[in-house]
Amino acid sequence: MPQVIGKDPGQLRAMASALRAIGYTEMDLNCGCPWKFVAKKGRGSGLPENEDAFRAMLEAGCEAMPDGFSIKIRLGMKTPDTLAKRAELINQFPLREITIHPRTGIQMYDGKADVEAFAAVLPLFKVPVVYNGDIKTVSDYARIVERFPSIAGVMIGRGLVQDSFLAHDIRAWEEGGRGTVESPPHDGARADEVLAFADELYRRYRETLCGPSPVLGRMKELWGYLYRYFENGETVLRAVQRSASLADYDRAVATVSKNVQPTLPNS
Repeated sequence: MPQVIGKDPGQLRAMASALRAIGYTEMDLNCGCPWKFVAKKGRGSGLPENEDAFRAMLEAGCEAMPDGFSIKIRLGMKTPDTLAKRAELINQFPLREITIHPRTGIQMYDGKADVEAFAAVLPLFKVPVVYNGDIKTVSDYARIVERFPSIAGVMIGRGLVQDSFLAHDIRAWEEGGRGTVESPPHDGARADEVLAFADELYRRYRETLCGPSPVLGRMKELWGYLYRYFENGETVLRAVQRSASLADYDRAVATVSKNVQPTLPNS
């Protein structure tokens, strides 16, 4: 599903039209991005702070993408009460769903997602609600879906980058009848798959991006998560982060040991 960000209703309608023209029937508006250069301009987590601008974007989105418009939102930008204040407004629109990340914008990704705050706002909404925030293990997922059985789903972000097998293990837990939560071991075969994934992504970045800088930037960020899979991962990560060229990166990754860290599933 395409996700867009902005505060101009006309631009939102134009984007929806372009997306429909290539076959999309759904679109999500990011009302939660915490980055200062976004929020301070009234976009992302800054948008719901302006009630009139927020209403205009909800109107435009629902009109331009009927039955397929959704939003992702935080508790607020600076304080955690904005979302509750906007619940009545949000309920006026036929949103497909609303995804709630229970942090404020100024928190960025620090601290813990406020599950108690999520519990407090969940009953306020008539539209389907999706939970997002700090789902890093099967146990994290289990705690949320068992505590909030009425939610429409769970959105997972950084947890899937940190553990590429998380979705697979969650599905296994669901299909196994939601029994005892046990994180499967991350063995050598899984390490091989992770390394193959990183190699494939690296190859595609080199084919599609312009020059080494954007390739290295993305791979350095990725290895900030992937290093946990490997016994010498911290050493590899430092070498990757020091890479000034693609050749440096190649040499760094070539030193990966495929012995896995036994603590990964709970890290």
